[in-house]
Amino acid sequence: MAMRTLNVRLLRRGRAIENAFGETFALGTPRALQQRSWAGIDGAQVFVGQIYSNPPGWRTFIAEGVGEVPEGMFTGGAGAVIFIPVGARVAAICFGHVHIALDDDAFERQFGLRVTLNTVPRGSLRTLDLATPDAVTFQKRVQASKDSDLQAFGVDMLRDLARVAGGTPSDAEFARFVAGKDSLSITCEVDSATLQAKCIEIVTAFNQKTYQKEFAWVDNMRVVVEKDVIEHLDQKLFETIEELRKGNATDLHMAPPEIVNYTEGSQLHYNGFGSHGKNFHSLSIEDYVSELERCEFDGTVADLKEKHRIKAKGESEEDFSEKWRVYDCFVFETSLGTGTTKQQYVLFAGNWYRVEQKFKARVDAFFDAIPKVTIIGKTECVNEQELIDDIEANRTDLLKLDKTKINPAGVRYANLEPCDFFSDKKQFIHLKDGHSSGPISHLWSQGVVSAEAFVSDADFRKKFRAKVKSLGGGFESLLPKSTDRVVREDYQVVYGIMRKPYADGSIDLPFFSKVSLQAAAERIGQYGIPIAIELIEKPASDGAADDEEGGGEE
Repeated sequence: MAMRTLNVRLLRRGRAIENAFGETFALGTPRALQQRSWAGIDGAQVFVGQIYSNPPGWRTFIAEGVGEVPEGMFTGGAGAVIFIPVGARVAAICFGHVHIALDDDAFERQFGLRVTLNTVPRGSLRTLDLATPDAVTFQKRVQASKDSDLQAFGVDMLRDLARVAGGTPSDAEFARFVAGKDSLSITCEVDSATLQAKCIEIVTAFNQKTYQKEFAWVDNMRVVVEKDVIEHLDQKLFETIEELRKGNATDLHMAPPEIVNYTEGSQLHYNGFGSHGKNFHSLSIEDYVSELERCEFDGTVADLKEKHRIKAKGESEEDFSEKWRVYDCFVFETSLGTGTTKQQYVLFAGNWYRVEQKFKARVDAFFDAIPKVTIIGKTECVNEQELIDDIEANRTDLLKLDKTKINPAGVRYANLEPCDFFSDKKQFIHLKDGHSSGPISHLWSQGVVSAEAFVSDADFRKKFRAKVKSLGGGFESLLPKSTDRVVREDYQVVYGIMRKPYADGSIDLPFFSKVSLQAAAERIGQYGIPIAIELIEKPASDGAADDEEGGGEE
């Protein structure tokens, strides 16, 4: 047997082979792949053919300089897929560019990831892709030069979502190397006679629960598979898009569903709803919504999910080609149910994830344990700047430091804003409009950096005290001199977040904002400074309460 690398997918239960292809390559269409039988395996089927063939995008540019270029130049991609029965399931062995012809929804999500985590020990990882869903979604790929422990990859087990993993399996006879996301890349000894046996091993590995011993954190969020729940969640997504079209602020944003190479450069089109090719250069929920308005889209969430596409063209390419579904680029957090039945969900990369209840309970308990204070109180101000101006005009117990920058020696704390207000009770108050003026996670970071500078940088304290003195009011007497010891417990970091009330009148934070707060709070706790939270009620849009989370299921 030869050592080969196979790309394997698993057909979802209830999906027939003939329905595994996308609309363009569906059986019976002009571009359908040729169908054959695979010798030696009952029920196995092969589909093979040319997936695409286009003139190279750079041909026209070259012709501008040389006048003529040879005819008949094409870039193209062929592909094939072997469907192999594995008991009640069907594995798909993919070759070349056949993934373009397949319908992603026909196959198991996270199949490759699950097989990898079930077969690779935590000390034998080689590569890991992580995503941190939040108001700004971060994605990263960490690769090691040799097998390494999970700890070396810098995983934040509270916040990170595992996307792709790869490493060396403990059983060398199973494979020499595996890596996967939805599909599985497996390097192993295999030939045509042992192909079905290898597929049986792979599907068996998928069904195991071994990953829960060493990678239990990946179950903090589990993919939702119940169709009725997905339909309800999709409807809440659609309602949120409609709110954006009305001009109201929401936490919905867009991010690529995979790590992309931004050095390549590209233009984007939002297609599938009558758009006529308006160019954009990066994903943006604002751009997408503006296109919906421009094209007077009046369809349903099913239309959006099935038809809306993002096409892209690199700098060296002549034609736009389909890149992602718009739906796969949404990042959205919401909930269903009320009280003890309330469940938290997040949409990322085309999948709805249900937040595991024990994980959510731990995060909520940490947040609930943080002292809640009332310094600002309910406000009629509609945004952060209005609130800052109002406080400055009416409060003598709070010193405005918004937009005050302090530049100690070195670069570590350059252009640091100590806080928005410093109180006569020695509170560093950091404010953020949590519904419209950027991610709350940025606010947490401001508090951490400010606290670290105050505790550890004498030059910062000296310049900070001098600046406060220059503003008047005597607040400098509340601050230590640069040579004094900082009595850390005398001070407090206060995060003030403006939020609209939910439909039930309550005020809360999005779940993932609480998750990111926990990491910040623990950092500040290491500096010995206590923290507190103030949720500042701001006016609801159009006189109506926000329907995001507190209102629950309708």
